[in-house]
Amino acid sequence: MSPERVPETLIVGGGIGGLSAALCLARRGGAVTVLERSKSFAEVGAGIQLAPNATRILQRLHLARPHRLSGALRRALPRAANRALPY
Repeated sequence: MSPERVPETLIVGGGIGGLSAALCLARRGGAVTVLERSKSFAEVGAGIQLAPNATRILQRLHLARPHRLSGALRRALPRAANRALPY
């Protein structure tokens, strides 16, 4: 296989990792099939936190704008002056 040729690829899982991999391979000219167990993509009630490295990758893939429009920025918690927080 030559380094420029992207093989046909089967990706199992349509989460952030699977769809990111599929997008990268498709942009390089690869034929990609993504298999996902769920019948549709929808919110499941849970949030995610993306580390700065993941955010940089989304920016390189030109996906950062939708991420920012639908996300929330974490605010710093107020610090208690010289006392333990009640957790």
